Amino acid sequence: MLWIYISNIVVAAISFFLGYKRLFYLYQVSLRRLLLFALFALSLYSILLLLFKIEFISETLAGAIIANVYASVFGFFAGAAIDQYKTRVNAGSILYCHRTFISEYIPVIIAIVLILIGIQRSSLFSDLAITPIRITSGLSLLGLGVWGITLRLVPEFKTKGIVLLDSVVDWENLLSYEWYTEEVLQVEYTQDDLVRVFKTLIPPEDQLEVERLLSKKMREKLEQE
Repeated sequence: MLWIYISNIVVAAISFFLGYKRLFYLYQVSLRRLLLFALFALSLYSILLLLFKIEFISETLAGAIIANVYASVFGFFAGAAIDQYKTRVNAGSILYCHRTFISEYIPVIIAIVLILIGIQRSSLFSDLAITPIRITSGLSLLGLGVWGITLRLVPEFKTKGIVLLDSVVDWENLLSYEWYTEEVLQVEYTQDDLVRVFKTLIPPEDQLEVERLLSKKMREKLEQE
């Protein structure tokens, strides 16, 4: 049993490092990549289940593999959460952000629920036996919850750039902006050498403030060029 806990710690530490280094961002996740990953995960699970059914691998080894998968999920999302938080802080103070109850509190509530379920799943505060699978599965939900708290569903216009979900667009990468509708702003920018677009709702009472902010950033960009 001790070797399983040791392997869980090692796997979680490696995954934490990879998550902290941000191997990917949400804007890089496409439907095709998501389906390929789901296919890979399902195939791997099917192979392991088959090997267990034909008794090629023992129940202990199967449990260790599952626990390490949970540990990798926890480590990766915990590392990503810390990097996301640092990225948001380093982006500077907020110049403008239109928050609503849905965008501000619903994701946090969902994240907190995941954290609470993770704590309950770990059996740390119950009479159930503490096992590697229970602990790591609980930690995986906890890691997802903490990662969710650091996400921002609406753009945050900050002193050094625009925070979009889990990444920051530097002001120097701003290309243009226009009103897509009366209350929807469309912003065009570059990221990873590609031209991208995002849309966000701006209430009428805030539109002048946002116009001034973006026009100022565009002028600063032109002056630097």
